[in-house]
Order: sequence, then C-alpha cells, then structure tokens
Amino acid sequence: MLLGKGMMINWADVAPEHRAAYYEWHSREHMVGRVRIDGFQRGRRYRAVNAQRDFLNFYEVDDIAVLTGPGYLAKANAPSALTQRTTPFVKNSVRGMARVKKSLGIGIGGYALTLRFGPVDGASEKLERHLDGALTNLAEIPEIAGAHLLIADPAASALVPVERKGRPTIIPKWIVVLEGVSIEALDSACEAHLAGESLLAHGCAAPIDRETFVLQLLVNKPAQS
Repeated sequence: MLLGKGMMINWADVAPEHRAAYYEWHSREHMVGRVRIDGFQRGRRYRAVNAQRDFLNFYEVDDIAVLTGPGYLAKANAPSALTQRTTPFVKNSVRGMARVKKSLGIGIGGYALTLRFGPVDGASEKLERHLDGALTNLAEIPEIAGAHLLIADPAASALVPVERKGRPTIIPKWIVVLEGVSIEALDSACEAHLAGESLLAHGCAAPIDRETFVLQLLVNKPAQS
C-alpha cells in the first residue's frame, strides 16, 4: 500500500546526454531533500520500459495539503544552484498533485504500469465503482504487489513554484498505478481487469495512456534520531 493519502506524480523526458547530470541532481539532492519535508514519506524513480516518456517519479505524502503547504513551497520556491542548472534538462512533463482514492497491496513491486485517463462527463461514479472492483481483484493476484487509484486535483496541480517556472506541464486527470514482479505479469493483469474496451464501457473517455516502467531508486524518509 502507498504511504499516505496524497501523491505528487510526474512523467518526463531527459535526453541521454543529460542523464549523468540528472542522476546527480535527482538522486543526491532532489529525492533526499523532498523526503525530509514534513508530510513526505517516500520517493521513487522509475525508468521507462514501454512508455512515451523516459521517467516516472512519484512522492507519497500524508495528504494533498502537504503539496500546497509551506514546507514544500519553501523548498520549491528557493531552488538551489544545482536545481536551476539541471531542471532545464527535464522536458515534456505530465505532472499531478493527486488524492489517493484507493490503495491495496502487500509491498513494493520492481515494475510499474500506469494508466492515465479521465471520465466521460457524468460518468465519474460509474467509472470509480468499476475501478474499485477491478483494483480489488488485481490485488488478489500473487504477481501484483500493489494496485492504486489516484485523482489529480486541478487547482493544486496548477500551482507553479519558482523551480518549475518556464516548464510547460500537462496535468493528468485519473491515474492507475499497478506494481508487480514483472512486466509480463503487469500486462497480463491489466488486460484481464483494466483493458481499454472495458474502461471505455464503464465511463472512461479516450485516450487511455498505458505505460510500463522498472524501478530505479526508492528513498525513504530518514529515521528520526
């Protein structure tokens, strides 16, 4: 299960020639700095396996208020010199501040599958009921470590702190994150319970963006001494 009721989630590109600089910043400064903020619990970075963008990153937080609160904004509005040098390398972001509507699972999977979509007007309740049942069934599959539904908050997601100024960003709507032991297990489970045809029949609007990733790095909040 996810830690907390909120998540910052981001898909983005980094060109191969900038990856060394990106890893130096993102691994050594950004992730370890974010999880030290009050309300942040855990950060993860994934590398694309079959995806439109190179990386998937997300932070699990106590609730969505953390992502618009003074602790986070103080950091995001005072970027370090390394942040200012490196963030221009991060392109084509899809980024949302989301509420965790459902989170099931036994642990952390080494692979992730994400779906991005939105409901047809007037079909939100129908789609959410369908997803609730589908995720419950998915969580019972031995190869699936986690099954989560997130709904992005448009107002929170639209905030642009100093470190993100000048970086065009798409805001997602609804997101499913599945964690599993292999890409094959994730693809099979998705086809069985979250196939595009089934989602469309239960009130999902096209398009549905489906992508798979492998876990690169997980950073926990430091233990308090």
